[in-house]
Amino acid sequence: MRFCIVGLGRMGRGIAVNLLGRGHVVYGYDVIKSVYQSLTNLGLRALNDASECPSDVDYVILALPTGNEVIDVLKQLHTKSTILDTTTMGIEELNEVLNTVNREGLNYLTVRLEGGPKQAESGTLVMFVGGDEKLYRTSEEGLRQLGTPIYVESHEQATLLKLISTSIIIANTAILAELLPLIKELNINSDTLMKALTMSGADSAQLRTRLPWMLNNNYPESFSINLAKYVTEQTIKHAINRGKTLPLLTTINKTLETANQKGLGRKDFSEMAKLNQ
Repeated sequence: MRFCIVGLGRMGRGIAVNLLGRGHVVYGYDVIKSVYQSLTNLGLRALNDASECPSDVDYVILALPTGNEVIDVLKQLHTKSTILDTTTMGIEELNEVLNTVNREGLNYLTVRLEGGPKQAESGTLVMFVGGDEKLYRTSEEGLRQLGTPIYVESHEQATLLKLISTSIIIANTAILAELLPLIKELNINSDTLMKALTMSGADSAQLRTRLPWMLNNNYPESFSINLAKYVTEQTIKHAINRGKTLPLLTTINKTLETANQKGLGRKDFSEMAKLNQ
């Protein structure tokens, strides 16, 4: 298969490594050209501009910061290739993106990712996919090169499910961060501690992944505090528009803002634990 990836940040780079490792032809573009070197050594065909994505690729994968960048790129593509948009965004941004998709007559699927750079690189992402079902069915083989796709029907449903899922992850991590001082005061061997917690009702993916980072004060780059804050804000905004309130998530959002103000905005959101040190 032939892919063109626009956006070679943490997730886009991982996706490129995975696809190149599977023997696919991969073109790529990023505004930061320094990311090219390690990928061109693996076979990436670097582009000078997003508009240079070849028209004969099977899929164009967008892995961009926000919906604004997505709109700019969509206006440049002029392609009949299937566009897989993995960009995290809120509903208002999604509506603007879909307006552009409709005006440009593009084949577009919303593909919201579950997993981090490690899963992107290993091809084990979970994807919430929304859009035309026929387009999804014809794109399943391409999507399965990235991981496991789950078709959830509309663009809006896929986008909201991603916001809700990530908000749950952030909330779970926030309580782990808040309890970290008490956990450390137990003075239990870390292996015994993790065995006990993971075998209890407290077990979760975040407990298994991010609690060890907190305990060891060793945080790899994964999902930034700034992006976590964006997700919680978009989730809260949608709830307000639906006449609902989310007091717990609002409190967590304030914690993320405090972490950002302390210079942690680009760090993984589990580093909010440092606020309790």
